[in-house]
Amino acid sequence: MRTYIIYLAAGNSIRFGSNKLLYKVRGKELYRYGLDNLIKLSSNRSDCKLIVVTQYLEIISCYPELDYIYSSKCQEGLSYSIKAGIEMINQQDNFQIMFVVADQIYLNYQTLNKMLDIYNNSNYSLASMIYQGRVGNPTIFDATYIEELMKLEGDQGGRKIINQHQDKCLFYQIENGLELLDIDKLEDLIDDYQ
Repeated sequence: MRTYIIYLAAGNSIRFGSNKLLYKVRGKELYRYGLDNLIKLSSNRSDCKLIVVTQYLEIISCYPELDYIYSSKCQEGLSYSIKAGIEMINQQDNFQIMFVVADQIYLNYQTLNKMLDIYNNSNYSLASMIYQGRVGNPTIFDATYIEELMKLEGDQGGRKIINQHQDKCLFYQIENGLELLDIDKLEDLIDDYQ
């Protein structure tokens, strides 16, 4: 089964006050934390293909060897990033999609790898991370949800679909709640990472 990992690196950073993806954390742009993990994941797993969705040429120029889709429509909401990524998929494959957002800098490679393994060995058609009852990204969708994903509008994300099909979702419990934290505001960065 082919896993397309779609890295959503196109946000508008409205609450952050500047482009958070390009904000340097410990001398490294924020988006690179997740992207470096996904490069490692996709290079260590022959069943994975990484696709980056962005509206920022700075991201494309740093990793020119990756598969990108540049989408200025991403400014109109999350659903446009999701659809742009799906358009890059070879839908003739037997596939599933893992969506990973670019502002989760505490998410680690081992967690991603284990989540994918557990999902692949289950009978679930969806997956989402969870920590003490709080759900978050990344998420996984099998190919049967493509039509529903393509119907999302504005700033709607895949969570809408997961909420409608919770009985089909593997809620992958993590041990460190920090991994679920996405950086929306400068204050979200813990002291060790500033």
